[in-house]
Amino acid sequence: MRSLVVGFIVLAAALATLTMSSAAAVNSPQDASTLSLTSTTTSNGQLTVVFNSVQLDTISPQAYAFGVAAQALQGFTITRLHWDFGDGVSLDVPYCCQSQVSEVRYHAYQQPGTYTVTVTAYDSGGNMGDAATTISWATPVPEFQTATLPLLLSMLTVLSVTALMRKRTRPTKQT
Repeated sequence: MRSLVVGFIVLAAALATLTMSSAAAVNSPQDASTLSLTSTTTSNGQLTVVFNSVQLDTISPQAYAFGVAAQALQGFTITRLHWDFGDGVSLDVPYCCQSQVSEVRYHAYQQPGTYTVTVTAYDSGGNMGDAATTISWATPVPEFQTATLPLLLSMLTVLSVTALMRKRTRPTKQT
């Protein structure tokens, strides 16, 4: 009986380790295989806009870093950048006296979905140029709690209590 209890303890420990390690691999927020990097360059002859995005997180809220570099033709300056993050949030950033600008913005999405992020650059000559990227955050598959570990621990507890009860209720041999 003792070897049976020891066997269950070893089995429970092995399954607990397996369950915890596989859960950590699935829920790892920095799982590099799912992170994305995109880059877009557009030019309309007046303005050149280089835009890139990097997915920073795979958990909610899903965060991105967006970078832009805009360059106007000689004799013109960038007057502003307009950011549209695709989820109803936008931002205007004014500039003065620079023919070339670059900046990085961070944005987190609260809900899964597909979002088109656009950056539009405006110059002192009334020209505009933009670049866009589409990001997709898939709807997560709901995770269901596994009953394996709690069930094994319950079985282990019952077996341990049963073994102790049997040991205490055994009649002792009189010699």
